[in-house]
Amino acid sequence: MMLAIREIAGWALVGLSLFLIWWGIDWVSNPADPKIVEAGVLMFAATAVLRAGILLVRVSTAARIFAKEHAGK
Repeated sequence: MMLAIREIAGWALVGLSLFLIWWGIDWVSNPADPKIVEAGVLMFAATAVLRAGILLVRVSTAARIFAKEHAGK
């Protein structure tokens, strides 16, 4: 059960980071008022969130593989 929660949280963080990246691109591409510095800060935060989400997905996948391999022992 904990593996599923960890993987769902990881995918939620990946989705959140994609939203943040989209938001930052929207800020930069606004021709009336481009927010370059704010978008840079947002992209930095999105990168950190993406790395955390990928880490959670990777750890839960490895734990699921380990549990399947050692289930019969």
